Parts: sequence; structure tokens; C-alpha cells
Amino acid sequence: MREIVLQTRNLSKRYKHFTALDSVDMTVYRGDIYGFIGRNGAGKTTIMKIITGLTEASGGEFEIFSKKGTAAAAQKKRIGCLIENPSFFANLTAYQNLKYYAIQKGIVDMGQIDEALSLVQLSDVKDKKFRKFSLGMKQRLGIALAVLDNPDLIILDEPINGLDPLGISELRDTFKHLNAERGITMIISSHILSELYLVANRFFFIEKGKMLKEITREELDLECMRCLVVETDSAKRCAAVLEQKLGITNYKVIDAGELRIYEEHVKPEDLNKTLIKNDVNVSGIFESGISLEDYFKSLISGEMRA
Repeated sequence: MREIVLQTRNLSKRYKHFTALDSVDMTVYRGDIYGFIGRNGAGKTTIMKIITGLTEASGGEFEIFSKKGTAAAAQKKRIGCLIENPSFFANLTAYQNLKYYAIQKGIVDMGQIDEALSLVQLSDVKDKKFRKFSLGMKQRLGIALAVLDNPDLIILDEPINGLDPLGISELRDTFKHLNAERGITMIISSHILSELYLVANRFFFIEKGKMLKEITREELDLECMRCLVVETDSAKRCAAVLEQKLGITNYKVIDAGELRIYEEHVKPEDLNKTLIKNDVNVSGIFESGISLEDYFKSLISGEMRA
């Protein structure tokens, strides 16, 4: 059974007449790169601020490394975060900036600075002044600060904002490296699903403070993959006909009235004829398969089942 790093239950945040977060349940496992997907103002940053202690929840609870309440506060030292851009000194080098924060954090071993710079591939420019850094390099230095005291969990809020394609690609490699080489669990928020898809293994969709869906990458692939959707009065009976009469095994039962077939050779007219012949009532057969961005839009509009 996978170890749970973070779990929330009915987590809520209200500001007078505005609800920023509405009874959110989510689970992050050790080793995840957990993608937060939501439009600006959806509630992503609010969750991150509650978890890191930058604000308090109005309701519900959360556990960090199996600790909750006052006991969870001690676990926050195991979290590195980049929620609001850290203030780096323009005329100091990358190394000098991290040294300043290392002293603030009470870090004695300055070797951790070189290690953090190495993890984000900035060792070669550690003596370069911050003002001469590209936006992508500045973002990676912020991540170096987040990993400076060897956290088990890193929380990053919209880290790819404003980056050009090369900067995004470099940062993506950094995420994969931190996750694979150091085993760091990561929560990364973005409003760009296509970018998070390239690194995350699990996803959390949120809109107007409400959770829309929590889904694995494999499940997301199935949701978006080209398929034939069969709407029927009995998906169970339909599945039996598929296997016994047509030899189709690559399908998924969505609910009692819907089944999806992922084998490309299946023709709708032949399928319909066989199902009817075997007393399966069919109300519809149609092709489906959408892009990641259209999937996100469908969730927001309520067209996609949560």
C-alpha cells in the first residue's frame, strides 16, 4: 500500500461572503508528481497556503505525513515551497543568494547550497549575478531555495508562468530529475494541462473552489483516448456480448449504462447489429476522444462525468 504524504478532508476557506475553497478532499502519495489543474482564482493557491501554514482553513482538516492538527506543524519543516516569488538580491550571485537564505534557515552545512544548485542544473552559473539570469534560471533558483533544506515534499505554484518553450522544457527536466533522483514528492499547480501532463502521474481538477475530479494519468489517457461509446440499458450484458461474440477485451465499463471500446477495428454498424441480435438494448453508439484542453473545458462545463 502506498504511503500517503498529504490528505485533506472537507478542506474549506471562506472570506466573509466569498468561499475560496469548498469541502475539498485530495490525496497525495509518496513519489507522486501531483498536478493541480484550475483556472486563475480556482482555489489552487489557497490549498497550498493552508498546507504550508501561510493561511488557516475555515473548516475541514488535513494530514501531513500522517500527522494532523498541532502535530502537523512539526512536519512542515519537511516541506519546501515556491508559492510567492522569493526575494532574491539582484547584485548577489546565485550562491550568495542561497547562502543568505541558508543562514536565515539555520543551515550550518553550506555544502547543501552546492547540492541544491546541482539538483536544478545551476552549478555552472553559481557565481553569476541574479540580475543576469533568464526567467527560467530565476525559476530554477527559486526551486533550489525550495529544496535547500532537503524536503520530502515540494509545493510549486504556477512555476512555468511567463516562461518561453525552452524555459518550460528545462524546468520540466528539473521536476523529473528531483522526483526520480531524490524521490521528492511534488505538487505543481498550473492552468495548462498539456504541460503538466508531461510530468505528472496524478491530477486534481478544481473550479471555483470545488473539486471536479482526482484522476491518474492512465485514467486520463482512457478518458481522452479515441473510443466507441455504447449507451445501453445494461453495460454488464453488453460487456458479455463483446467478449463472447466479438472477442473484444479492450473496453471499460463507465457505469451501468455506458461502456467504452478502445479497439480501433470495431465498426459501429457491425457492433450495433451484434448487440441487438443478442438482446442488448442500445440507445446510442458514437465516437469519442478529445484533447487534454477540451477535456478540462468539459469538466468545467459539467459535460464530463466527475
